[in-house]
Amino acid sequence: MRYDAVIFDLFGTLVHTVSPDAYAGMLDELSMILGVPAGAFTTQWRATIDERESGLLGSIEEILAATASAVGRQPSAAQVTSASDRWQTSCEDWLVPRDDTIATVQAFRDAGSKLGLLSNCSAEVPPLWVSSPLAPMFDATVFSCAVGAMKPHHLVYDTACELLGVRPNRCLFVGDGGSRELTGATAVGMEAILLRAPGEGHTWFDAHYRQDALEWSGTIVTSLSALIKRGV
Repeated sequence: MRYDAVIFDLFGTLVHTVSPDAYAGMLDELSMILGVPAGAFTTQWRATIDERESGLLGSIEEILAATASAVGRQPSAAQVTSASDRWQTSCEDWLVPRDDTIATVQAFRDAGSKLGLLSNCSAEVPPLWVSSPLAPMFDATVFSCAVGAMKPHHLVYDTACELLGVRPNRCLFVGDGGSRELTGATAVGMEAILLRAPGEGHTWFDAHYRQDALEWSGTIVTSLSALIKRGV
């Protein structure tokens, strides 16, 4: 067995990257439900990604209310609840595993590797993850909003290793290169592989949040199943 543990990113790795049009459409719907100007809401939403994903803005409802308040609106409790439901429905649709995800994850389990999930995300993801078909396959999950730090901060990688009971130099990290996650993984001693899935290099945050995807000079695969074919 080459690795004691394999740690996966979530969005753009185990599940597809969310398309810019789908994400923009969701924000438009949320702003309409909350009674907030769409342009101002979207600008504020994108400006506070670090606060959301570090858990600083709190729960789903608190995030929505705070974002609306920041652009001068105070939505009703019913509006916030309705927007929360819509946000969770969108996210649930985005958490469908790639076609080769389950087989790849199972292959690592069969080989004896522990499995970890490490995701930068806000409060909508953790409650939906527990219903994912992937959840029972993982030994540890680390969500940035729960630990108060985001990739590439060493705390998230250290937490994953602690939960898994493994040393970083015995771990493989696999991700799509968002938030300098590969750089962060190698900085703590992990081996890292970039998943560069065809047709998914066009997300709205590429220029700011996927630097590793653009600059990575290490190992690259174009599918999860290729990890198994490479014998990793």
